[in-house]
Amino acid sequence: MGYLSENLAKIGARKALRESFQSHTTMLEDGIDHAIYHGGGVSATKEITLSANNNTASENIFQIIGSVKLLAIYGVVTDTTTLVNLTAGFLELYDGANHPDITKDGIVLSGLAVGTIMGKTGLSTAILKLADNDICVVSEAALDKKIFNECILTQKAATNTYIRFTYTTSDAPINAKIHWHVRYKGLDDGGVGGTLVAV
Repeated sequence: MGYLSENLAKIGARKALRESFQSHTTMLEDGIDHAIYHGGGVSATKEITLSANNNTASENIFQIIGSVKLLAIYGVVTDTTTLVNLTAGFLELYDGANHPDITKDGIVLSGLAVGTIMGKTGLSTAILKLADNDICVVSEAALDKKIFNECILTQKAATNTYIRFTYTTSDAPINAKIHWHVRYKGLDDGGVGGTLVAV
């Protein structure tokens, strides 16, 4: 009888250990899935109105304070009252004097529809990736890569510094809107973390 009880106890202990391991494995997998799906970071949005009159113009979208790691940035066309001609569109960082590229000059949005999406999926030497909803589109990253390309943006000391969208149009005037979405992480230095705000 003692032998049977001892073996039943061992079986019970093994079962409890197995269930505990499975539970912890599930928690780990859930945590990884959550991190992959949500990507972490803080989100912000800003809708800008394009109104240049047969000219090149820039619209500030977000202000950078300190340094941030840009995890993702994309825009959605939300109004096309007049969007016959828009060329040479791109994102840049601007401190009032300097304006390094975030993406390369070159995206064309002429005649595109509400719902068209554009995003930073490459280096600053690449134009914004366009998903033109004139047809159905599949957008994906290379194997083992993220679809959005990350970068670090740093404010010029004691100077207002912005992410802005610059474009050229021959419309007189253009009248359209783009809703920009960003996800970022502030880089911490001695307890002072960078941040990003819509303007």
